[in-house]
Amino acid sequence: MTSQGFARESRAGVFTLVCLSLSVVLHTVAAGSTPSAPAILAGAGLVLVVAFALAGRERRFPLIATVLIGAQFGLHYLFEALPHAGHHGEAAIASVPLPPGMVLAHLVGGLLAALWLRGGEAAAWRLLRWMARGVSPLRGLWFVLWTLVVPASRPALPVSTTRAIARPAPGWRHSVIRRGPPALSAA
Repeated sequence: MTSQGFARESRAGVFTLVCLSLSVVLHTVAAGSTPSAPAILAGAGLVLVVAFALAGRERRFPLIATVLIGAQFGLHYLFEALPHAGHHGEAAIASVPLPPGMVLAHLVGGLLAALWLRGGEAAAWRLLRWMARGVSPLRGLWFVLWTLVVPASRPALPVSTTRAIARPAPGWRHSVIRRGPPALSAA
């Protein structure tokens, strides 16, 4: 099954938003200044092109993590190459070291974001498969909301006093109770 149209565009947009947000936040914390608007826009465009090219079908965690972490490092160098907000000088890419702490931050942040994106990817494809089978999107949304609202363990329903329900003895909880006409005996 492949994804086309709005589903493909929206998935690529979510990937770009998560990837770019993570990179901007990590860069701002580590560098002490926010990347410039042109750097952020250039990074968004580059990530969006790659994400759109890969959004045609369902992707697994290893590919999502590889692309996300690779984009993190590419955006790091892009943000360092272009001037930061409030700064007028440009930094040379070769003079920008990548400290071990920043490498670790990009790796851990990228892996956690990739896990989150994989969960969203699985949910989006489940909804697309439902829609392909004729289940309306509203019914799928209703099902998702129902599973979030209704607790997993429901209280027992009250037993009607007009009709007794046969229950096995407490010690026989796992025994099999067969109902129906008696079996023909060979008498």
